[in-house]
This record gives sequence, C-alpha cells and structure tokens, in this order.
Amino acid sequence: MQTAKPISAISNSQLWASRVLSGLPALFLLFDAAGKFAKPAVVVETTVKLGYPEHLILPIGAVLLVCTIIYLIPRTAVLGAILLTGYLGGAVNSHVRLGEGWFPILFPVLVGAMLWGGLYLRESQLPALVPLTTKSGTVSKKMLWSSWVLSLLPMPLLFLSAYFKLSGAPQAVEGFTKYGYPPQSLLIIGIVEVLCTVLYLIPQTAVLGAILLTGYLGGAISTHFRVGEPFFIPLLFGILLWGGLYLRDERLRSLIPWRK
Repeated sequence: MQTAKPISAISNSQLWASRVLSGLPALFLLFDAAGKFAKPAVVVETTVKLGYPEHLILPIGAVLLVCTIIYLIPRTAVLGAILLTGYLGGAVNSHVRLGEGWFPILFPVLVGAMLWGGLYLRESQLPALVPLTTKSGTVSKKMLWSSWVLSLLPMPLLFLSAYFKLSGAPQAVEGFTKYGYPPQSLLIIGIVEVLCTVLYLIPQTAVLGAILLTGYLGGAISTHFRVGEPFFIPLLFGILLWGGLYLRDERLRSLIPWRK
C-alpha cells in the first residue's frame, strides 16, 4: 500500500503554503469556538439571530473546538477536515435560510476550501483522490460489494428528497416553511443536492462528491439540531457515504481515521 509522503519530502515553499492555508482558517475557527465558550453579548445576539437558542451556544462551541483540534493533529487532519466540512455546511445553511447576501453564504465555503487546500499540498494521497479520483488498487469482491451497498443505501432518499424540492411538492414546501427557509431556495437546494449526489456516484469524482455531500448533510443536521429534532438520518448517511469509499479505496484507509 502506498504511504503518505513524509513532510521532509515536500519543498519548503509548498510546506509553508500548506501551513498558511491550514493555519489561517484553523485560527479563525479556534477564535470562533472561544467566543462561543466566553459568550459575549455579540456572540449571543448573532447566534440567536441565526435561529439557534442561547443554550445551544456551548454545545456548538464544543463541537467546533473538538473538530478543529482533530484537524490540527497531523495524523487525524483528514478526518478533522471531513468533520469541519459538515460543520461549515451548517453555517452555510444558516445564512441561506435567512436569505443573506453572497458573502456570508460563501465565506464558510472559502474556509472549507482553505482547510482542504492546506491538506492537498502536504498529503500526497489527496491529489490522487480530489478533484478526480484515479484508479486504486484491487480489493476483494466481498469488500467491493459491501462498499457499494453502503454507498447506495442513502441514494433513494437523497434522490427522492431532491425530486420533492425540484417539483415543488407540498411536503417539501411545507417542510421548508416550517424550518424558516425562503421559498426561492427550494429549487436551488434541490439542484445542489442532485449535483452532489451525481458527483458521488461517478467513480472519478466520488471523493469530491462525498466532501460536497458532507457539507450538504451538515446543513441538514444543523436544521434539525436548531429546532431540537433528531438528526440521526443525515449523520448516518454521511457515515455510509464515507464508509463505502473507505472500503473500496486503500488510499482513504491510509488517511482515515488517522494517517498510517
């Protein structure tokens, strides 16, 4: 099995560029987490404005802190990036729901891109996985079939959910109204859901699709978490999507849950 390139094999310029790309968003996220623990008036006001009750500020801060620490530990950095992608998907979701401008919506996307960009420059396995996944080594038929079962289990519900959004089905409209989303976001979110799911199903873009779906499912988790509903289904979908890829690509197994 191919192992990750040691840090010493990376040029100094590439190493420093990766550290800057990873360090800047990580510092911002640590500062954000600290603000949630300190709970100054501006943090409480902003969080409540986003629709989250004040008593959820500390749990959100704890989740953010743990995910960021996991990202900052070199051996678990890829796992941390996956977890933070879900968290940032929740941030995007909150701004979309409030109908805010492009900058608040795209800023978490930029943070996520920087987190992955830093890893991309220093983890030799990632360029072979993202944006296009090259062919990996062979796996047993049993593992291959198991991986596709895991990957395909969430597909019917994801496509059905997208269909309801794209068709403007009463169930989707009622749900969006209940959770406070503007009606015009229904079609856009449906398109995003379809595109991310299709990317995941294409072997050459499966890892990219998994990253994008992680952000999408993070938004779903944040929606249910905000109103005190169970969020087991989107969390399970994320585990299944990554679990399927994990079983059929040895390079992911060398990076998750920790770098071998």
